[in-house]
Amino acid sequence: MSKDHFEEMSRMLGVPSAQVMFDPEPLERVLGRALPRDYVALMQAYGGVVSTIEDACLLITVACFGRQDPRRAIEEGNYPVYYLADDAPYFRFMDDSRKVDISWILCREPYNVFLVGEVIGESLYFFFDPDVADWTVVLGSGYLWWQFRGGICELLVKMVEGEIVLPYTEEGYFVGSSFL
Repeated sequence: MSKDHFEEMSRMLGVPSAQVMFDPEPLERVLGRALPRDYVALMQAYGGVVSTIEDACLLITVACFGRQDPRRAIEEGNYPVYYLADDAPYFRFMDDSRKVDISWILCREPYNVFLVGEVIGESLYFFFDPDVADWTVVLGSGYLWWQFRGGICELLVKMVEGEIVLPYTEEGYFVGSSFL
C-alpha cells in the first residue's frame, strides 16, 4: 500500500465522523486472498467514499456487507460479471491486448473478482491480475474493462488531481471533487 496515497485520501476526507466497524477477516477468508491494504485502511477509517459532484457518481463502500453472509455478498456483487461470462470465452482490457479467460473470472477458490463500488454507473471491481500477481482496480463495462494497476486510494487521488481520466468521462470530470 502506498502510505502517501492513503494519507492524501485521509486529508481529502477529513476526520472520520463515526467509528466504523469493518473486519476484513471474514471477507478475506471467503475470497481466499487478502484484500488490498489501502482498501482495508480506507474502509476501517471511513467505511466508504461518496463523491459530492453530480449525482454522487462515485461510491465505494462496505455497507453492502453489514451482517450479510460474506459469500452471499461477494456472489451478489459479482453477479453482473458472472452473468456476462456465460456468453463470452474471455474478457479484454482497454489499451491492452491481453485477454482474460473466463475460467479465471469465474474462479471462486480463490475469488479473482470482487465488487468494491460504482463509478459513473459502471461497476468498480478489484481484479486479481495473474500477470501482476496482485489486485488491480477495474471499471467494468460488459466484456471490456479499463484497468488501473495500483491501489484504490491512489486511483481516487489521481482522479481528483486530474492525472487519470476514466473512460466515459470528460477530462477533468473528477478534478477538485470532494468526498463524504
